[in-house]
Amino acid sequence: MNRLEYTLSKRQMYPQKWEILTWPPFWVLLPNQCEIHSNVFFSQHGFGFEWNGEQWLRIPHTGNVIIENNVEIYSGTNIVRPTEKDSRIGEGTKIDALCHIAHNVNIGKHCLIIAGSKIGGSVTIGDNCYLGIGCMIKNKVTIGNNVTIGMGAVITKDVPDNVIIYNKTKWITKQK
Repeated sequence: MNRLEYTLSKRQMYPQKWEILTWPPFWVLLPNQCEIHSNVFFSQHGFGFEWNGEQWLRIPHTGNVIIENNVEIYSGTNIVRPTEKDSRIGEGTKIDALCHIAHNVNIGKHCLIIAGSKIGGSVTIGDNCYLGIGCMIKNKVTIGNNVTIGMGAVITKDVPDNVIIYNKTKWITKQK
C-alpha cells in the first residue's frame, strides 16, 4: 500500500474534524472549515516603525487576516495583523509549527509551509508552493506559483513560477 492509499484508508476510519483550539481576535476572519491548533499567536501590532527625525513611531495595524477553507495552522505559529489592506491565507494551505508570518502577507492556495519558516512583511506567495524547514523570505518579495524552497534557504529577491531553490545560490526550473 502506498502512502496515498494508506492516508485515504485512515481518513475513512478517522474523518477530518475541524477544530478551533485558539480563538483568534475579531480581525481574523475564519471559514467553517479550518483548524487552528492550540497556542497559535495573532499579534495585534507588527514590527513596523517609521522614523520621524527624533524617534521611531509604530505604524498602526488595522487590517484583517482572511483565512480560507481547509487551512490548518499548527502550534507556536505567529500571524501578524496587516497595516491597512487584508492579508490572506489561501484555501488548503497548511502552516506547520513555529512559523512566523509578518504583516501584509498573502499566501496562495494549497501551500505547505514547514516548521520554523519565517515570512517577512508584504510578501506574496503563489499557489502550490512548498517552503522547507526553517527557510526565510525577506520582506517585499514575491514568490511565484509551484515554487519549492529547500530547507534553510534564504530568499532575498523575487522568484518566478516553477522553480526549485535548494540553497541560497542554486535555482533550477521544474520540468513540466
